[in-house]
Amino acid sequence: MSIRREVLDFLLDHRGWIKKSPKDLHQRLYNLGIDVSMDDVRAYQAEARVIIKEPSTEEYSDNEDDITDRMRVKKVWITPEGKKGVSYEVSPKEESESSIIETIERIVKEGITPYAPKVSERSTNEKMLSVFTSDKHIGAHTPLNSIYSNRYDKEEIYERHEKLIDHITKQKKVFGKFRTFCFFDLGDALDGSDSSTVRGGHYLPQNMDDREQLDTLIEVTIMTLEALIKADIADDFWFIATSNDNHAGSFGHGALRAIQMYIQAKYPFVKTLVTGKPLEHITFGNHTYIFGHGKDDADMRSGLPLNLNEKTENFINDYIDRKKLSGKHIHVQKGDLHQSSTNYGKRFRYCNNMSMYGSSKWIHSNFGSGIAGVDYEIVELYGSDIYRSRLTYGHDS
Repeated sequence: MSIRREVLDFLLDHRGWIKKSPKDLHQRLYNLGIDVSMDDVRAYQAEARVIIKEPSTEEYSDNEDDITDRMRVKKVWITPEGKKGVSYEVSPKEESESSIIETIERIVKEGITPYAPKVSERSTNEKMLSVFTSDKHIGAHTPLNSIYSNRYDKEEIYERHEKLIDHITKQKKVFGKFRTFCFFDLGDALDGSDSSTVRGGHYLPQNMDDREQLDTLIEVTIMTLEALIKADIADDFWFIATSNDNHAGSFGHGALRAIQMYIQAKYPFVKTLVTGKPLEHITFGNHTYIFGHGKDDADMRSGLPLNLNEKTENFINDYIDRKKLSGKHIHVQKGDLHQSSTNYGKRFRYCNNMSMYGSSKWIHSNFGSGIAGVDYEIVELYGSDIYRSRLTYGHDS
């Protein structure tokens, strides 16, 4: 493979690097073992920009090294001089699905042997523990010139999940083994593909490329779920996730489906639900949970608010009526706003949940400092008692 093709493949796979300085890209390529001059780096970035914005009308030879794996022929013609002209374009389907497919294939190829749990005693209570992880924004970077600091690299992400494991297993020591455990992911698990949200429109500072984001989310979530499964914290174990959000979108859906596929194969007794709808619901005992990110991937001009208002209450009531929900206790659980709050309407409880990431430079500049964490709650499955609390990772400083 030629160096040109190798660099173009990298840039088309990681489009955020097309926008970065030639100096940064030069260092990144050097770290990958690709030694090119600064002039070549600038030329490759310029060529990648042309490929993305419009098909190239450059004449190529028949040598397959002259084109990249991500490009497809769009048009072939004969010039007035009798030469063959060829235009190329990036295959949208290939570009959007390739990294997700590769990640899933890598996990599957490792081989999965179903886990046989040890026989244990059934729970002695009728309680359900739900953990509402949200807005992980894996790959997000809070620059050093932000007003406040928020370190969030891969090491920190693992540390926060390990603290969550410790905190949740302690609940078993306090309350005993639960009848049901639900691990929710309420969206924006990935910061966004190619340094942009699924909606596009503005650049996102990131410390991971697309593949690194996918790998980190899949691996750290599986690590967390496996630790909690093996801790035998409940009779029934659920993994529930929404992928219709404004940062990760279908990019995040692929990662969540990969997690679901792995868990179903290795832990067939675990129940899973991954939805691409802006709102979905599920019932446990007397409690029905309506859940979603709070802002979808395309249509909502602004997300569901922090505090319940008349418009939002009517919106949720319409969902309750159309879906014919009749549970004694209805709870709305959402993310998006990186804050914890609870409001009550006439027919339901309305909860916002914290962000595992915390606050970005944009949040610091517009709203001030923030705090990262995870909300969780314990309910009586066939009663009305609710105990809600949260694990926090410290305030921005």
